[in-house]
Amino acid sequence: TLNNLGLLVAVDSGRRNEAEALYHEALTTYRELAKANPSVGLPDVAMTLNNLGLLVAVDSGRRNEAENFYQEALTIRRDLAKANPSVYLPDVANTLNNLGCFIVADSGRRDEAEKLFKEALTIRRDLAKANPAVYLPHVAMTLHNLGLLVAADSCRCDEGEALYQEALTTYRELAEAKPAVYLPDVA
Repeated sequence: TLNNLGLLVAVDSGRRNEAEALYHEALTTYRELAKANPSVGLPDVAMTLNNLGLLVAVDSGRRNEAENFYQEALTIRRDLAKANPSVYLPDVANTLNNLGCFIVADSGRRDEAEKLFKEALTIRRDLAKANPAVYLPHVAMTLHNLGLLVAADSCRCDEGEALYQEALTTYRELAEAKPAVYLPDVA
């Protein structure tokens, strides 16, 4: 409940400190639960760390802290995915994408961001083969993010265009079934 309340409160930018306090309290509780039962508690630790990363990342003075939250969440999620990939690989891809979006703002780390996006894209493509209705939107989003990164390099415009074209094709297919949801992504 603390984590969910944190998500709700975080929407109001004037209540970010309150949201962060809720996340930290949830994280403390989840860490205690994970000590007793790691398979039950660790997914929630990782989820809350990812949420803290998202929250803290908007404060340019706290970039290291945000990255540490993402990195710890990613480490936990990778470990969980080794034991149960069908359950935890989507979370790995989510954190890779979030970390890529975070790192891409640092022009000196664009190669690192690209690797993160490509790994997320590989995972999401594999997931979409088995369950396209759930994972194709995530494939398109990661293609778009990777396209933004690649297109910023004037020597790689063709590659950026190909990524955008694939994302556009995917979003158009999705919009045929659910226009109200996906037409904004097409646009």
